[in-house]
Amino acid sequence: MHTMDSSEEADLELMFAEIRRYPLLTAEQEQEIDSRKWTAVHCLSETIADTPDLRATLAEILNSALDCPPEVKRFPSREQHFTLRRELAPYFADGALAAMTKQSAASLTKRASSKRYREMVKALSIPASLTVGIAVFMLRRAGAQFPDAVADAIGHWSRHWTQPAPGLALERDVLSKIRKALREYTEARDALVMHNLRLVHSIAGRNRGRGVSYLDLVQEGTLGLIRAAEKFEFEKGYRFSTYCFNWITQAVRRYVGDTGSLIRLPTHVQDQVNKVYRERAIEQAKTGIEPDAEQLAKKLGMDKQRTKEILEVRNLAISLDAPRFDDDEGALVDTLTTDQFGDTSSDADLDSLHRFLNEAVEQLEANEQAVVVARWGLHQGPPLSRSEIADRLGVSREWVRQLERSALKKLKNQDGIQQAFVDYTTVGTSA
Repeated sequence: MHTMDSSEEADLELMFAEIRRYPLLTAEQEQEIDSRKWTAVHCLSETIADTPDLRATLAEILNSALDCPPEVKRFPSREQHFTLRRELAPYFADGALAAMTKQSAASLTKRASSKRYREMVKALSIPASLTVGIAVFMLRRAGAQFPDAVADAIGHWSRHWTQPAPGLALERDVLSKIRKALREYTEARDALVMHNLRLVHSIAGRNRGRGVSYLDLVQEGTLGLIRAAEKFEFEKGYRFSTYCFNWITQAVRRYVGDTGSLIRLPTHVQDQVNKVYRERAIEQAKTGIEPDAEQLAKKLGMDKQRTKEILEVRNLAISLDAPRFDDDEGALVDTLTTDQFGDTSSDADLDSLHRFLNEAVEQLEANEQAVVVARWGLHQGPPLSRSEIADRLGVSREWVRQLERSALKKLKNQDGIQQAFVDYTTVGTSA
């Protein structure tokens, strides 16, 4: 079980002190705050619809979503890629709004009335967080700055568009209107978040003792709360505290499932595991005897075989530092044997050979070095085929073949190469 040190306790005290400054909101206060949030979002949508350059940028984003969807390998982190795909999913070629996206992208650059443009943007049903992200992206292209994670992802994605996004020259009143709406949106969203942080700490506390620190649980729960504040609509008739509960719980449980154990289990399986083990602990506390699978299945109303499988799930991984027996000081790692690695002398031989080969390769021309290193995996990474090297260097496979042939001929004529090969094969044969 994770225990907190003095620094974590100090951080918690500061957080609790901050939380106490924000009392719970009444239904009327939640409605007023959320109304301000959506007013700001609608203002951003109308500003984009009313400004020609912003309409063109929105059309560019829609076309790119259809023709050049974001790829995970082109992002610095999977989280950034996930954030963008989560927001843009309905507007991809296989999304629910693909047909409307294509039609709107074409219509936004044609002549129409201001009312018609607003109807087009409204029909796209762009989420609040994506509307804000697009507005911040446009603001940055005009030379201003504003923090936003979705805008960061769009900015990185825009570098891979067919036509790179140019800068924008916006009127001062347009810039002022966007900045004002962004401030109002951020203030309203943050108000909903700060006044409900108590719920985050409560849900995080219920998931303590599962191999994840309490502060990490609070952080993930807060991210879920922020997401809930972005999507909440008071007009649907329920309280924000009710709405955000599931978002916070889902974020915390997913994080526990991803990082709380060596093997990640699907969320629904993890829920079943927790349910069975919780019932087992309750029964053991009552009777002093650990119940078997049949007893647990009867208590939970589950199939006996399924209960047995769930009980075995936690045994899929075990630490190599665990003792072999209860009264044994030795660890499991002491009993492992393998033929994968040789002795230290063979490691020294390989290191010496690698140094020798690297020195020989460094005497080649730069292009020949690149081909040889990639072809035989002399640096970190697996060996590559000629076609893979050609794609990486942006040349033809024939050019790669010629460079490879030239490099091997030069290496063969270097002093000591043949003798090094004889020494290596001799050592391998004697071993």
